[in-house]
Amino acid sequence: MTAPKRTPTARRKSPGARFDPWDCGWQVGTSRRPARVPLWIRYDRTTGVIGAQGSGKSLDVLFPALLGSKGAALTTLTKLQDYALTVTARARRGPTRVLDPFELAAGEPALVWDPLEGCVSAEIAGRRAKAFAAGTIKGALARGTDEAAARYYATEAIKVLTAYFHAAALTGRTLHDVLAWVADPRKTAETVEEILIRHPHAEEHIDGQFHGAILNEDHRTSGNTISTVQQAMGMFFVSSFRDRCVPTPDRPATNIAELIRNNGTIYLLGREDPYSAASPLMTAVAEHVLDVARAEAARSPHGKLCPSFLAVLDELPSTAPLPSLLTSMANDRDLGLCYLWAAQDEEQLRICFGDTEADSLIGLTNNLIAFGGGKNLKFYTRLSELIGPKVVTRTTTTSGAGGRGRSRSRDKEPVLRADEIRKLPPGQALIVAENAPPIIAGLHRCITGPTGQQLLTGRDDVLQRIEQRRNTTLDLDELTRAAHQAAAKVELTPKPTNRQPST
Repeated sequence: MTAPKRTPTARRKSPGARFDPWDCGWQVGTSRRPARVPLWIRYDRTTGVIGAQGSGKSLDVLFPALLGSKGAALTTLTKLQDYALTVTARARRGPTRVLDPFELAAGEPALVWDPLEGCVSAEIAGRRAKAFAAGTIKGALARGTDEAAARYYATEAIKVLTAYFHAAALTGRTLHDVLAWVADPRKTAETVEEILIRHPHAEEHIDGQFHGAILNEDHRTSGNTISTVQQAMGMFFVSSFRDRCVPTPDRPATNIAELIRNNGTIYLLGREDPYSAASPLMTAVAEHVLDVARAEAARSPHGKLCPSFLAVLDELPSTAPLPSLLTSMANDRDLGLCYLWAAQDEEQLRICFGDTEADSLIGLTNNLIAFGGGKNLKFYTRLSELIGPKVVTRTTTTSGAGGRGRSRSRDKEPVLRADEIRKLPPGQALIVAENAPPIIAGLHRCITGPTGQQLLTGRDDVLQRIEQRRNTTLDLDELTRAAHQAAAKVELTPKPTNRQPST
């Protein structure tokens, strides 16, 4: 966790060269206990951050890592202000692109991505389907669906989406064709099955899985599967979402591999919206970007990405609950991919991933950073138990008729109690780093000091630029008037009636 030191040997080998620890890792503040040791996390170590809303996890941990990283980066966000705060500084590293399904960042360089790209491979089609389906689970649970049922229907939806993506890619169809299948799955099932049965390059057995999921004799089961598929693809029935995933000659697909080679930054900008969730799309795009990063690492003469690729997954359960995250964290460290995820509460992880996977996610994370201020006492208690006890020697003095006596005892008590962790003040966090003793860190907020002022100025400039672009677009009243005029031209306006109001 401490900063690497320059050795005399290193100085002799590279006269005049200055070692920069940012080449090896990112800084997470300075220790308060023990006193004032710079704390650095290596890029080949994963990090998880758990802190309540407003605790400072973004400004104190996530953004400093993103701003200091020299390589390409992927980051998920839920606030336009966070994009505006970091994009100017990241643009100095390389090109930036933003996936902006809710049109929050009007006119910013857009990420255009085709979900059917590469799906002639059944393996890629399956991975893409899993990513889209993973984004449906939290929404189902929020609507009161039983967890086991939500995960079962997500699994059934994977079979259907795999068939759709594979069949469309094999025949040169587009997302528009897939949406026609999604809109009326039973009516269009014959077309999809015919492609999967007759096409010489179609993967075997996908047609059978598709048939069983869509045309199940139990119409309630197949109906729930269809509903899950439509939820996963629902955002594409809105043109603003769909346009970002249908490349055209004027808006070609973004070359993600080139972005990574040029140390670019990919922003996935969503929002927590119970009525129009972008989580399936953001999850699928994030999985694709990471796949491309792994491919670039394999092509590198170093066998890894240099400088390292940083994935900053803010609000992980809400924005992009990657189904491959556990495997990726375990396997990608040697490829130069670094993972930094964040959640508001441990319970969010359990709702999203299930108890077993949530425990595995925390267990596989090398460094866990916990903020105070939360209300989940179970989480703080588990942290206290994870840190372990310390041995305390107590001296007891007694007096009586026989004189004074003194005895000593050795007792165990927590190094940090749960209530002590919960009461950590703003600007401090507990770091549990692998097998190291617990560390109370003093964090460096990225918007303080001269550098912070530059970030705030850049943020204001970006927000002003976006607002000016918004002012040039049609407002809702104008859109309504235009829609009513168009309806009148094609005689879709309701005709007036002669009914008299009742008295």
